[in-house]
Amino acid sequence: MITFALKENPLYEVSKQLIKFVISGVIAVLTDFIVYYGLGALPFDIEYSIGLGFHLNDLYKALGFLFGTTVTYNLNKFWTWRKTDTDNSRLGKFAVLYAISFIINIGVNKYALQYMPDNEFMLMIKRFDETAKQLFALKIDKLAAFLIATIASTIVNFIGQKTWVFKSKEED
Repeated sequence: MITFALKENPLYEVSKQLIKFVISGVIAVLTDFIVYYGLGALPFDIEYSIGLGFHLNDLYKALGFLFGTTVTYNLNKFWTWRKTDTDNSRLGKFAVLYAISFIINIGVNKYALQYMPDNEFMLMIKRFDETAKQLFALKIDKLAAFLIATIASTIVNFIGQKTWVFKSKEED
């Protein structure tokens, strides 16, 4: 009897959706992160301008975001919000929401990178002959900017998906 009452509780449903949204988001963010960092590891000069004030780093972030968006749409539609219909009207709303989120994500990332100190975390090994070999390096400013941008766009995405994109017709 308690289990039945718990399943009918709107707070329980929202918390379940939030957990699924976060898990889907983590998978999407990992996709974004892998693309962003993977492209950034290519041997191009990161400061090479591609015009209009954008740099290759902006393009890499945009591509990562787009790959992550594809992953999150599919996971959220079928798993988080359990929408199995073939109605593609949601895709238009999702595209508008993620266009807004895209601008927020890229903008926050760009400005956070400008204000973060340019530091790196390095893992090195020192040999017996006193030479050192770098094993791993991670740009802390890039990681922090990525996380701040992700948090900002995640808040917009959850609210937009819950109240607009995947809202049931019965809820209208």
